[in-house]
Amino acid sequence: DFDRQTGEFSGGWQMRIAMAKLLLQEPSVLLLDEPTNHLDIETVQWLEVWLRNYDGAIILISHDRSMLDNLTNRTLAFENGGVQQYSGNYSFYLQERVARREQAERAFKNQAREIEKAEKLINRFRAKASKAKMVQSRIKALEKVERIELEQDAATMDFRFPQPERSGQTVLKLEKVCRHYGDNKVIENLDFAIERGDKIAIVGVNGAGKSTFSRLIARIEQPTSGTLTEGHKVGIAYFSQTHADELDPTKTVLGTMEGSVTASAAGNLRSLLGAFLFRGDDVFKSVSVLSGGERGRLALARMLLQPANFLILDEPTNHLDLHSQEVLQRALGDYTGAFAIVSHNRSFLDPIVTKVLEFIPGQKPKLYYGNVSDYLEKKKADMELEAVRANPPAAGGVKSSANSTAGNVDSGANRKEQRRLDAKAREERAQKLRPLKKEFEALEAEIAKLETEKDELDGKLADPEFFKKGDDASTAMKRYSEVETLLESRVAKWGELSDKIEKLEAEG
Repeated sequence: DFDRQTGEFSGGWQMRIAMAKLLLQEPSVLLLDEPTNHLDIETVQWLEVWLRNYDGAIILISHDRSMLDNLTNRTLAFENGGVQQYSGNYSFYLQERVARREQAERAFKNQAREIEKAEKLINRFRAKASKAKMVQSRIKALEKVERIELEQDAATMDFRFPQPERSGQTVLKLEKVCRHYGDNKVIENLDFAIERGDKIAIVGVNGAGKSTFSRLIARIEQPTSGTLTEGHKVGIAYFSQTHADELDPTKTVLGTMEGSVTASAAGNLRSLLGAFLFRGDDVFKSVSVLSGGERGRLALARMLLQPANFLILDEPTNHLDLHSQEVLQRALGDYTGAFAIVSHNRSFLDPIVTKVLEFIPGQKPKLYYGNVSDYLEKKKADMELEAVRANPPAAGGVKSSANSTAGNVDSGANRKEQRRLDAKAREERAQKLRPLKKEFEALEAEIAKLETEKDELDGKLADPEFFKKGDDASTAMKRYSEVETLLESRVAKWGELSDKIEKLEAEG
């Protein structure tokens, strides 16, 4: 790569090259505007360490809360047409802002009481000639008072996803999936399953296959080979920055949203748009005049209205301010469906994900359980272990060596016994799960068959001409009632089985 022309690299890599050049120059002041937008999580961590040890001054504009908290010791907040200074990081700013607000409210109330007293006194003696001098003095004093004005807080925005329909236990199954672009084998022989309720972060270096994977599971791209199988009643909604380019330029912001929403959700459009920074008359702007960032936010807001039970989001926070990120984060935290998110934003991901899928160039993706912090700790521990294995400590004296050997044998025996017990427990769970999953799959097939029959009967019974057929109509109505009853009982059984399977799998 060192001998390649910079023009051969993607936009993201060119940004990284430009940043590397800037860091190597070691200026006395570094001005960084959203430096993490094209970096993966591990590179962000490296950059943080480098900047923490940097001797010069740093001015950082960022929506990455973790980076702001880990690096900064002063915060400038551009609010209500002015700039406020805070002597701490972003978390300090949030706390101090509340304290300042409370102090300002107390001062405002005290001043209001004093003004009210003065006005009452003026009104009381205004008509008395003997008090005219005093009244005029009080009026002039009141006019000189600098009135305290409270900052107008932005309206608290909230958003919840439409309640998704319950899907089958397995949302999507990938078997031997490959995705090649010419000689570039981005994904090779991947086996992976996404289960109902999974909250997955997709991480890895640029070019490792994260976005390719998201397009595959969103069915935007087809695999070169292998199969992707959707589960029962799965509805997919997908967002990437490219969706911003697909918006209709002739529509307004509000018109774009109205074309994507059900009547029941129409009343929430202004709140949702406000949460994504389209406030007041902004909603009447034409899409054609929006910036790239504004289009990205609008495309994301539109996607969030879809009643899907599997969300796929590719870098959703790139054009969101911290408040909008929190709105989206809360909504995802309450979401009952499954989601997979490609993102480098640790503070956004940590509270909402339970699995991390890491893409590594030239290797199969690796799954970690827990959030991003858990993943990074596990990676760090793995690297330290590899370093010890590569450079084992020198042998000590005879006594310590003997003790060490005894300890190793002892711990080795314990590990062997633990592995045996774990294997036995897994086999017992597998024996319980096999018949349940077999019954579950048969039940899903029966439900699908009954739903198809119900739809066909619906079509017949909706036709007035069909009722002229006498016995046929009577038989169809009777069968319709039977199918409805069967469906109700099968769906109830399906839910019970699903819960049993989920409980057993959680024990592992």
